[in-house]
Amino acid sequence: MLRIKSDSCSGDTFISTGDYTVSIHQGVYLMAKWKSPLFSDIRNKLGENVVFSMWKGRPYMRSYVRPANPDSLKQRANRAQMANIVAMYQANVKGDESIAAAWDVEALPQLISGYNIFTKYGRTGTVTATDLSKTTISITVADSAIPADRLAVMIYDLSGTTYKLPTTKRGEGTYTEADFTAWVPDTGDKIYIADTKVLDGADIESTAALYKAVNHWTKNIVTGTAVPMVVT
Repeated sequence: MLRIKSDSCSGDTFISTGDYTVSIHQGVYLMAKWKSPLFSDIRNKLGENVVFSMWKGRPYMRSYVRPANPDSLKQRANRAQMANIVAMYQANVKGDESIAAAWDVEALPQLISGYNIFTKYGRTGTVTATDLSKTTISITVADSAIPADRLAVMIYDLSGTTYKLPTTKRGEGTYTEADFTAWVPDTGDKIYIADTKVLDGADIESTAALYKAVNHWTKNIVTGTAVPMVVT
């Protein structure tokens, strides 16, 4: 049975049946409480209009309000970097079964997919390219999700067309030219953040390969962009 009651003081209207009550204020649906023989607890969003939840042990419904999206420059930088990381995974990992399997093995202890851990490693942490000029290279890595014993900066030596890992250095901190063997930085050389222990086939930790790279960009929250780390 449908019952309608109005409050002359507040102007609120209450519509109720045997299962639920909806309150309306100035034409806006505010909150609903219900009793149901079928559902003792129901939560989360239904469609694009209603959200179910609990308050002090009492179930209620309310109108769905779309979260604010200010589209800040910081958000744009984060989104640009994430898009690049996903593209990197698709280009260097997804298309090769053995490489994709290597990343799945890496992810297994966390019960997630290789894709998930690749993007997690790529987007977390702070990478600061303090100086990318060929005479004074300086890249600092902090707060990375990659375990310290397998985290490293990796470079692509354009003149030798080879990838290089640091001779011994691993983990967070500042990397310079001195950390690499036989590398003379030059314009166009590329800088990556890598997981050194993701291994494909007979590769070992000291093997430098593009599939180990999870990030190649720093975030610029002033311009809202992701900037590739390239030696100038």
